[in-house]
Amino acid sequence: MSGNLFNLLSLLLAVATVLFLHACLVMCEIGLVKIRYGGINNESLSLLRKRRRLAALIDSADLTGRVVRFSKTICTVGLALLLVPLVRAGFNIWNFANVPKQWLLLVISFGLAVLIHFFVAEILPRGLAIKDPVRSILLSYRVLFAFKLISFPALFFFRRCKALLFRYFGLSLNDELNPLDLDVQIRALGEDSSVLSPIARRIVDRAIQMQELTVHDVLLPRNMVLIYDLKEDISKNLNRMKLAGHTRFPICNSNLDECLGIIHIKDIFRGFDNDAAINPSLIKRKTAVFEVETPLEEALQRMLRAKLHMALVADQFGGVLGVVTLESILEQLVGNIQDEFDSEEALILELRTPGTYSISGSTPLHDLEAKLNVKIDNDEVSTFGGLITHELGCIPKLGEQLTTYGLEIKITDADDRRIISTYVRQI
Repeated sequence: MSGNLFNLLSLLLAVATVLFLHACLVMCEIGLVKIRYGGINNESLSLLRKRRRLAALIDSADLTGRVVRFSKTICTVGLALLLVPLVRAGFNIWNFANVPKQWLLLVISFGLAVLIHFFVAEILPRGLAIKDPVRSILLSYRVLFAFKLISFPALFFFRRCKALLFRYFGLSLNDELNPLDLDVQIRALGEDSSVLSPIARRIVDRAIQMQELTVHDVLLPRNMVLIYDLKEDISKNLNRMKLAGHTRFPICNSNLDECLGIIHIKDIFRGFDNDAAINPSLIKRKTAVFEVETPLEEALQRMLRAKLHMALVADQFGGVLGVVTLESILEQLVGNIQDEFDSEEALILELRTPGTYSISGSTPLHDLEAKLNVKIDNDEVSTFGGLITHELGCIPKLGEQLTTYGLEIKITDADDRRIISTYVRQI
């Protein structure tokens, strides 16, 4: 009897230890996810980074995610293995000799494993981590770091095996989702939440995709930018502005490379009684210049902070490639924004014949890639019209054709400065 009691207590201690380790892993995991969400302030993050081992876990998110997943699996399996002899020891103490113990042992062990694991090792530590992620990480990160050291040889071996298996299915390890990845967590939030509407979910998904974009992906090329040219007379500039229907125009000496600022059409109407009195230099507004590889999120933050609606985009040599507008950035989140002056025509219109499209020359390349499921390796242009011009080396004429990136393209409308529309067939 005493021997059975000792075995029972030993097994209880072992089960409690495994539950504690698993709870620490969950607390640390959720805390690290909160960091990836931006759910803690910079002061708290600096406090965490002062611990060298913890900083290593934060910075190597991919490896940390694999360690968490592997370690939680080990704890779960260990818990299940320990509960079977634990229940058996309990049967022996209470002399359940006449009970058909074999099947009942398995049923009770399975039920206890699910119940204890779910509440003690998952729900409780998850709630604590959500309530106070910083404290939870500080209390639990040593357990995760210890598992990282212990499991490294096994992780290396299993990763090699997994690479071979993925290769068999035509995949790479880069196709695997990291459990700590911000994209995965936000998508899961959008899919699982009953509160988010379909529109909100689309915006969430677009916000994730926006992380991969730069200003190069949304810029309006310089040949499509209408400017207020200081070397032309006022009446010619005003006529061009009236026809355009825009509200903001770069003030330049002949071209965008000599841009002095931005002029707003409201300032012209408010500041001068007649056309002859207009002095654009007095009403010009400041503008910003972004490098072509500036992340779109950074550009959005800077423009909102500086209250800018238009900015220039320059290459590494200082040459202006075009402009980016606040509207074009916001469209990456909410879709196309149109007012009464905008054309209702879609940029990419599917035609009746399968695999054929009418595509506007101003279509962003990333939209084209997503719609037609093609990959375009060209970092020098951002629009479909720019791609065609780059491939041909000049602005094509009406009716001109070319084949590139698996697309047969025919120019259906163009002027001296840009490609307006095309007919495209996928081959």
